Parts: sequence; C-alpha cells; structure tokens
Amino acid sequence: MDWIKRVNIVKGVAHALSYMHHDCNPPIVHRDISSNNILLNAELEAFIVDFGTARFLNPDSSNQTVIVGTYGYIAPEFAFSLAVTIKCDVYSFGVLALEILM
Repeated sequence: MDWIKRVNIVKGVAHALSYMHHDCNPPIVHRDISSNNILLNAELEAFIVDFGTARFLNPDSSNQTVIVGTYGYIAPEFAFSLAVTIKCDVYSFGVLALEILM
C-alpha cells in the first residue's frame, strides 16, 4: 500500500477520535483502539468499530475502571492508575499509526 493511502487511513482515525473526544458531550473514550477495531471500506476510509468497552467521561467522577483493551495498545499509565482519560486512546492511536506506517 502506498504512503498516501496509509497517511489517509491514519488521518481518518485521527478525525474520528477527535470527534469522540472533543465534539461529543460527554466525551467518549473507546479504550480499545487497535488494528482489529478499524474497518476500511472500498475507498480505504477508516471507521472505528467495537464500542463494547467504550466509556463516557464523567467530569464529576474519578473515571476509574478495570483494565480493558488489546495488549500492546494499552497506555502504561492506564495500567497503573486505572483512570480513564482521552490520553489512553491517544497512546493506542500512536501505536496504531506506527503499525500502519511501518
């Protein structure tokens, strides 16, 4: 797959995450961003799927929970603190982007 297609896939996932984190009220944290949870259509547009582990961020709560996600994509700080933040998805997105671009 050429670089332009790969970059467009990464951009599509980034836009979807940005929408979930900044445009939804309350923000949605997916908690399992991985290559298994990204689908591509015929035009190679990326779609985030499998919201079974997703959580709404509650500003009046500690947002602590159990560890969920795919090994290798889970943010280290989440594994230690169990506090859900949008940073957890950002870390997973970085791993995914590296995987797509390699």
